Amino acid sequence: MMQDGSTPGAEVPTVLERIAAARPTFSAGLIRVADAISRSPELTANIGIVELAQAAGTSVGTVTRFCRVIGLDGYTALRLALATELGQAAADLDADPTGEIEPSASARDTVKLIAASSVNAIRRTATLLDTEALNRLAVAVDEARQVQIFAFGGSAQIARYLADQLVGIGVVTLTSPDVTTAAAHAVTLGPGDVAIAISHSGTAQHALDLLSVARERGAFTAGITSSMHAPLVTEADLTLVTTARSTTARYRGTAGRHAQLFVTDALYVRVSQRRAGQANRLLTLAGQATAPYQTRGEHRAARTDPAPGALTPAVATDAAQRASTPAVVNDPAPGASMLPGASTPVVVTEQASGGILVLDTDQDWATESAVRWSWRPEVEADDPDRPWRCPTDARLRRDASGQQYLLVADSYGLLAMVRYPEGGAAAWSVHAGAAANPHGIELLPGGNIAAAASTGGWVRIYPASQPDATGYAEDRLPGAHEVLWRADDGGLWAIGDTLLVRYEVGGPAAAPTLRRAASHDLPTAGGHDLQPDAGEPGLLWVTTRHGVYRFDTVAGEFVAGAPAWDRPDVKSVGTDRRSGAVLQTTPQPDEECGWGTDRVDFFVGEEPRVSKTLPGARIYRARWFATDSN
Repeated sequence: MMQDGSTPGAEVPTVLERIAAARPTFSAGLIRVADAISRSPELTANIGIVELAQAAGTSVGTVTRFCRVIGLDGYTALRLALATELGQAAADLDADPTGEIEPSASARDTVKLIAASSVNAIRRTATLLDTEALNRLAVAVDEARQVQIFAFGGSAQIARYLADQLVGIGVVTLTSPDVTTAAAHAVTLGPGDVAIAISHSGTAQHALDLLSVARERGAFTAGITSSMHAPLVTEADLTLVTTARSTTARYRGTAGRHAQLFVTDALYVRVSQRRAGQANRLLTLAGQATAPYQTRGEHRAARTDPAPGALTPAVATDAAQRASTPAVVNDPAPGASMLPGASTPVVVTEQASGGILVLDTDQDWATESAVRWSWRPEVEADDPDRPWRCPTDARLRRDASGQQYLLVADSYGLLAMVRYPEGGAAAWSVHAGAAANPHGIELLPGGNIAAAASTGGWVRIYPASQPDATGYAEDRLPGAHEVLWRADDGGLWAIGDTLLVRYEVGGPAAAPTLRRAASHDLPTAGGHDLQPDAGEPGLLWVTTRHGVYRFDTVAGEFVAGAPAWDRPDVKSVGTDRRSGAVLQTTPQPDEECGWGTDRVDFFVGEEPRVSKTLPGARIYRARWFATDSN
């Protein structure tokens, strides 16, 4: 690592960018030094420390302290950095200015200088942007119940633009330039929601106050600002920092707005990539809806061509995929399962009631007798901090003593082990936090628990011997959605937004360790489910936003699934070892939350066989209720 915290070879902020970013933390003396340098960086590069101190009206000691505050060894390092940067700017024919545009400048020169300033602001922002933080925020926005954007003054225009973009792809988004309206919106936030504050300076008090309200109510918070030292950075769970080289007060805001627009566009596109099928469908519908307001030629084109700006994913839209899937028989007569042999029960995470249900696949799920077993934690329904409202994962496991457990996860934070069939209070549990959005859970040999959280972007190993959420081992995996232990290779597998990862778990039970042993790029983005293919040892089921795949753990490569299984946005998939049947869940079109369904589809021999419906349900995932099939 370099002294400034950068990686060797990576582009680092310029002196002027460092000054702009750190300015909110400066004392009065340091501000005078900053202003003297910003007014004339060329002069600073060619004068001694005494001359700069005199120009700034301060002391030599203050200049030395200023250099160290912005991450440089001293004044010599400052002059060298400025000279290097000015030399690079001189080599660029259209370098952006570091001073005012003179009133006498021609229109041609003015346009060239402003264009160069905006282009450089975007280029530098792209180079320095924390893409991991961008991806974490995109995952949170994609999976949020609602998104609110707090921005006032000039930043309100950026907020309105981002909100309109997100609404257009199905993300419920609110923003208002009126602070009283925004405050009324903010109190409706809660766990599972996202709040974003946009402030060029990072010091806009109204935005800071409302972001604080959002965090207190359990929402995931983010900031977009040009200063990494601004108060907004400490208030938000994550921050995306923009940068603009220009120090020209008269049009610094222009370059800064373009940098903000670039970051919001990057966020919008990442969210769109995660929900490509839905986004493409909505953009096409929007094009058709607005076609009557175009000219006649454009009107005719709009009805036959995709909407302008529509995404082109690797697979067809959800509706087209569903139409191309062979039809299944929906709910056969009671007692006629149409699945081979004595079928294994299915466990579902049912979010409409907030419960875990074990269902008999030989019965009509519309009858009460189809529910073999159910569980939900004892929590106060009116407790705003309760960690259980939207269960995301459930699987049956057996420990070394033969005791069976149902492992459950909830997006509002609960991770738990429940004795089966005893039920009742959890034998072990932790509250991982609603902002983390837990999605997957697994039991490891020795009794420890592995978990994955999508918005939190982590995989963890929790020591089962500890009654709280401390002492865990953690690896950062953006978009982490599921974990799976495989005894045959002694590894913990996890799926994230773009990676399939195999971990080695080590250390004593009370102090586990977690190390990446291998990682593989997913065929398409938006990793979601990870399950064993119980009928094919060595193969794993893998689903993403765009398709269903199988991964050969021996060869270390992906194998395409059969056409009947290969659908977009599959939330869960798995093979029953006894019957060979494959189950899947996919969201219903126009379902309220966008991820739920009331049915589970079953396939036999790569052909659709039956679809069973649980009336009024919002099923997120379904698993075969057997320790050897999930």
